[in-house]
Amino acid sequence: MSPNTDNTSSVAANVCILIVHNNPSAQQKISDCLLPLGYSQLTIVDSAKKALRFLRSQHVDIILVDVDTPDLDGWRLSRLVRCGILNCRSDLPIVIMASTWCERIAEVTAREYGINYLLPLNQLDQLPPIVQKLAQETKYEPPKPRLLVVEDSLDTSDLIQRVLSAAFDIEVAADGAEGLQIWKEKRHDLVLLDVMLPTLSGRDILIEIQATDPNQPVVIMTAHTTIDQAEELMLLGAVDFLPKPFRAEQLRKVCDIAIHREDYLVSNAQFAARVKSLEERETEFRNLYESHHQLLDDLQSVVMELDENLKICFLNRTWETLMGYSIEDSIGRSIEDFTAAEDAPQFAIFREKITAAIYEKKSSAEIELCLRDINQQQIWTQLKISRSTKSEQFSTLTVCLDNITERRASQAQLKYLAMHDSLTGLHNRHHFELTLEQLSADSMRSQRQHGLVYLDLDHFKVINDTFGHQKGDEVLREMSGLLSRGVQAPDILCRLGGDEFAVLLRDVNAQAAQDFAREIQKIIGDFSFQFQEQRINLGCSIGVTMIDGSAHTAEEHFMRADIALYVAKGRGRNLIHLYDAQDNESDELRMRINISQKIRKAISEDRMVLYFQPIYDVNKDKISYYEALVRLREPNGTIVGPAEFIPALEAAGEMHLLDRWIIKLATRTLKEYPELNHIAINLSAQAFKDETLVPTILESLKNTGVNPNRITFELTESASLFNLHITQRVIAELHKLGCSFSVDDFGSGFSSFAYLKDLPADYIKLDGSFIQNLHKDTIDRALVKAMIQVIQALGKKAVAEYVENQEILDILKAMGIDFVQGYHIGHPVPVEKVLQKKSIR
Repeated sequence: MSPNTDNTSSVAANVCILIVHNNPSAQQKISDCLLPLGYSQLTIVDSAKKALRFLRSQHVDIILVDVDTPDLDGWRLSRLVRCGILNCRSDLPIVIMASTWCERIAEVTAREYGINYLLPLNQLDQLPPIVQKLAQETKYEPPKPRLLVVEDSLDTSDLIQRVLSAAFDIEVAADGAEGLQIWKEKRHDLVLLDVMLPTLSGRDILIEIQATDPNQPVVIMTAHTTIDQAEELMLLGAVDFLPKPFRAEQLRKVCDIAIHREDYLVSNAQFAARVKSLEERETEFRNLYESHHQLLDDLQSVVMELDENLKICFLNRTWETLMGYSIEDSIGRSIEDFTAAEDAPQFAIFREKITAAIYEKKSSAEIELCLRDINQQQIWTQLKISRSTKSEQFSTLTVCLDNITERRASQAQLKYLAMHDSLTGLHNRHHFELTLEQLSADSMRSQRQHGLVYLDLDHFKVINDTFGHQKGDEVLREMSGLLSRGVQAPDILCRLGGDEFAVLLRDVNAQAAQDFAREIQKIIGDFSFQFQEQRINLGCSIGVTMIDGSAHTAEEHFMRADIALYVAKGRGRNLIHLYDAQDNESDELRMRINISQKIRKAISEDRMVLYFQPIYDVNKDKISYYEALVRLREPNGTIVGPAEFIPALEAAGEMHLLDRWIIKLATRTLKEYPELNHIAINLSAQAFKDETLVPTILESLKNTGVNPNRITFELTESASLFNLHITQRVIAELHKLGCSFSVDDFGSGFSSFAYLKDLPADYIKLDGSFIQNLHKDTIDRALVKAMIQVIQALGKKAVAEYVENQEILDILKAMGIDFVQGYHIGHPVPVEKVLQKKSIR
């Protein structure tokens, strides 16, 4: 505790406070405000008579008195103190408190009665600082109104000061300009203004004052008064007129009226506002009362009141529409009468929640309850229950009841859809994963074995591509029906997506699981369908694994089934294979899966990094831009090249993940390093098949604010020509964004020259196999020269990679190459080192 706090507490402990109030609740509130702050000497009385008796015999420092004390109101009690006839200080600090008041009238009355402070009961938070201030004051001097006298006659101003100094705090100005300046600085409560003044006339001062503050009371003094002049000055804003010479009593009366004029006007405005507000509230409440009755009957919800025995006390008309029972027949009956016998457990929960609301004083509760209407039809309802009390004793429960029958049906449908495949009606992947987790946990807990049969229809893509997806969906539905008949509860059949199915077998051994797989294989083998004049037969590959507790997670069991299926496909399809950790194929697939998981984790941990290799502009003799090359940074800091993970990602069909991440990483790098003026980003062969490619690029550009013309996207020639139509469309979209495009490894594919004119590329990068032996092989030189000429003839830029020495660079310069790249130009380096490299001269 600080020294100041100690001092304040010690002062408070010595202050004797007399509280005069006949309301126990108000007494408690006042005590609660003061006691925590150390004001321990509190004397509370409930009448003025007791207060007067206390004041005769006891020392008091402060009086807190209610304005409406029954036997003697607070005003008159205050006058007794102030007149000095009591055995206490006449300047004893007094605070009057009131529950209702008109602010201005109360303020004026307090001023007249010598009250230190007025305080509404709803603002008791202001009481502690008021008491603290009063306790520190040695003598109370009621504030006087401030009077400005603007008068050039010394005799007149002296007279005014002698007559009014007891009632006013007076300030005198001898000329007009001085008087106006003083008023502007201090804004007095009243201005006595002579008309004839040096430097600035009283009329001009009055006009200036009224323009600034129209509510400022100004009394005009003049020795030469005409009716027209008086009328003009009053119209300009003067509140009264005092002709010279004047008597002392006349001066006092005019000033008293003038100083109270504002009080009268404000009080009248406040009273009128209160009256208007009360009238508006009365009208509002009357309309509200009438509309509420109509509103209750118009509600879609049933509103009811229940007593402590759950008997209905009130209902609105919606009950009749919902249930078919009349309100008259329902009032007085228990809500339980409207539930069916089979819903008793649900009603028991309802009763329990209501009991809690009643006896544990919970403010509200919600429950769903099934009612039966007059025709005994089920109606599911949601009841929102709130406890209504007028005292501590139980009163009623207010219940808002809504018909949720349709919502319950929708929830049941959504629950079904969440666990079932929309095409076939079989359990879906989500249900499969949940059940697999349960069986995996059971096998570890109880040592029971379960089986997982994972199957894939062989070459089903051919059916979709040949006969259309509609026919493919029809085949899947028929196949699902046949498979369902071959699976008995408690085993479950699931469609995982596409043409992949899985069956979870409970409590079986490996032999039984394989026997079941053969039955499934036979069902599929016997199935055929007619399309036009063709009859099509199907086969399937099946992977089987045992859920036997040997794997720690459900995901690992599924991976084993996936590996077994992969082995079955790899050994010729239409085969069944039981998972065996020793299979060579298993190692290969596991490696792919592991690498995919490794890359996913590296992406989530931001450990995929970009290195940048410079591309040199031969004609401008400087580095033009950089190619961004992806690397994996291991947790220990080791950098892994793309050859270690990209082939596995491509084989696993996961390259789209890396493509998207490289785009985000590259644009982020461009934002962070504006000195990196331009980069080329490599895209995989799968990128242009990804419909989210262009939206991903657009989003990255938007998020970073990078100018699209700082980016060139590269795709290999073979990938570009795989689907020329898609490539052309995507390149057009990239050009529309402002990005440029480059064909990589040109010359490595077939018919390159024939297709070159159809590719709207900006750069053509010659395949490195033609460049690396350029200084040794005349055929390579001839081919490269021809390719450069064709590329430039088509208006594109030729780029040569694998430039490993100065001799190759000189040959390419002589051939007119546009750009070169290779270790002789610069190695790939992290972005931090890029800007440290110098241009080749």
